[in-house]
Amino acid sequence: MIINYFIPPHPSLQPFVDNYVLCTSEGKKITLKSTWPASNETSLIFYLSDRPYHHTGEHAASPLQNQRGCIVGLLSHCNGTVSFGGIYHTFLIQFKANGFNKLFRMQAAEFVNKIFYLDDVFGKSARELNEALQLAEDIQQMARFADKFLLHFLNLQKAHITLYDGITFISNELFTKVPMLTIGQYAHKANMSVRNFGRRFTEQTGVSPKLYCRLLRFNNAINVKMKNPQSNWTSVAYECGYYDQMHMIKDFREFANVNPGEFFQSNKEFTRPGIDLTGADSNTFSEPVIEKFVMVNRTTF
Repeated sequence: MIINYFIPPHPSLQPFVDNYVLCTSEGKKITLKSTWPASNETSLIFYLSDRPYHHTGEHAASPLQNQRGCIVGLLSHCNGTVSFGGIYHTFLIQFKANGFNKLFRMQAAEFVNKIFYLDDVFGKSARELNEALQLAEDIQQMARFADKFLLHFLNLQKAHITLYDGITFISNELFTKVPMLTIGQYAHKANMSVRNFGRRFTEQTGVSPKLYCRLLRFNNAINVKMKNPQSNWTSVAYECGYYDQMHMIKDFREFANVNPGEFFQSNKEFTRPGIDLTGADSNTFSEPVIEKFVMVNRTTF
């Protein structure tokens, strides 16, 4: 069983970072093999114990094995399977739609459907963060180490970052309001034409608003089903903004290469409640009081 702890980033980072997540088997050895579906998120992943093995499918991706950490970009298709055997202890930094682009000023399109080793992109600072995370006394200290790493880049970019531009506003709204609006409605909220909104959104996320919203809706469906496993698929589909159940099944087949039932069977190791600390002050953590179910996407690996 893998337990996931969701931790809030520093308030200054919240326009860009969704969550920090510690995924851990708490010192116990486990084995698993899981589908690696498409995902709307770009993440930094730090392997603090044993590492997974990535079996690529039709679309090849860089291998994960034998590396201490990697950047996984937004994934628009299923990426084969991941198998694991050993002690699972992984720390993730999950970014909002345009958060990675804003914080690091790197072209989002260059990371879509790709894996990069952290050392190749961030060098010494990534190695130092990985070592600090391994030596951290608790999850709160892990969050502080991650904050320090990211705040350094935020301070470097302050002269260039516009915190409350239209795309960042929509990026944050996408993560808080379900079901989603139409692209035209988002463009109106961002005070842009549909054409300009689409161009700017694609520049900062790497994909079109339409594709991003489909990926986000697909991952929302996974989360809703995990939070309420007794719910039938029709109710899940409507809750997540699908026109009907068949449209949801079509997305599962496109983004995970399996139907919903098959997906959850292959990912059963992750269908467990997680501990949500995102409602707590990042500087004064208390005992968790809110349960949040695991987001099963490629960032879990």
